[in-house]
Amino acid sequence: MSKKRRNVGIIGSICDKMDGQTVKTKILYEELSKNTDWEIYIANTQNKSTNPIKLLFQTILVIMCCKDIFILVSQNGAKFYFPILYYASKILKRRIYHDVIGGSPEDYIEYNPKNEKYLNSFVVNWVETKQMCKDLEKVRVYNAEELPNFKNLKVVTDDDLVQIFEGVIPLCTFSRVMKEKGIEDAIAAVEQFNKAYGRIVYRLDIYGLIEDEYKSQFEKILHESSDAIKYCGLVDYDKSVETVKKYYALLFPTFWFGEGFPGTIVDAFSSGVPVIATDWSANSEIIDNLKTGIIYPNDKMKSLYDCLVWAYENKNSMLNMRKECIVKAKEYTPEKHIKKIKERVENNGKNIMDS
Repeated sequence: MSKKRRNVGIIGSICDKMDGQTVKTKILYEELSKNTDWEIYIANTQNKSTNPIKLLFQTILVIMCCKDIFILVSQNGAKFYFPILYYASKILKRRIYHDVIGGSPEDYIEYNPKNEKYLNSFVVNWVETKQMCKDLEKVRVYNAEELPNFKNLKVVTDDDLVQIFEGVIPLCTFSRVMKEKGIEDAIAAVEQFNKAYGRIVYRLDIYGLIEDEYKSQFEKILHESSDAIKYCGLVDYDKSVETVKKYYALLFPTFWFGEGFPGTIVDAFSSGVPVIATDWSANSEIIDNLKTGIIYPNDKMKSLYDCLVWAYENKNSMLNMRKECIVKAKEYTPEKHIKKIKERVENNGKNIMDS
């Protein structure tokens, strides 16, 4: 007699958008589809605005048909789904696995004190860094576990690395295009460097979805910038390595309040490209300063401009960083993390290490 397939639900956004929430949901769905024989039901929150009746039907179907349910939503989504899933866990004995989006999960409690009860009712709250586990514990949420951001990318080899950069040196940003991601700081630092050297030494290629409310401001900045600055559009998340690997460094001067474990860092490491980033949120937990990138401000470099000067004057060190990035990237491939998720679900929500 054949074993009955496990029904598993996913509540999250699956569409063509390239934001972190959508990419994370799509990767989870794709990896579970590939690595299990589970029947996966989807409640696609992208339908909220376009077809809310369909989303409601999908949500009911997920809750009624699935003992194990993954949820990946923003704070707005949490406002609707957390109470429903709390009662589903208590009354219907559903096992809820909350894959946290972003880097400030403790804000859930400040936003709504009832979220403390909701979060503690879930099997687990998977957060992207160790610090986030500590932050949740401070607000009395005791079931957080670290699950790093991971992507199914083909990591480059040492043989793939660009060894020598001749002529104009290419830099890039690879995130949403918004002021809080430090786009203006990246442009200003490159322009300042080129002006100081009297020629175009660095060029900056900007990739990513432009936030609607920032579009006019960004277009104005581009118009006023030199030929060293260029917007290059969108890249599918599974084509990131092919694009990023040709760059000398990826700039990530973020100061966005919701920053968690940025997927752009995984893209860079998988491409063998060092990341020059602000000491913000979890960046310093992920990037080893002067090993897989540069975290600033630090003892030697106070600004992004200082980092660009150092990177220009220390090309051998930058090449060594490229090799270290490849080593680091292997920590963020799906294999071991999907294995952990699969074992947790097949152990009916119990942590395999505790059973």
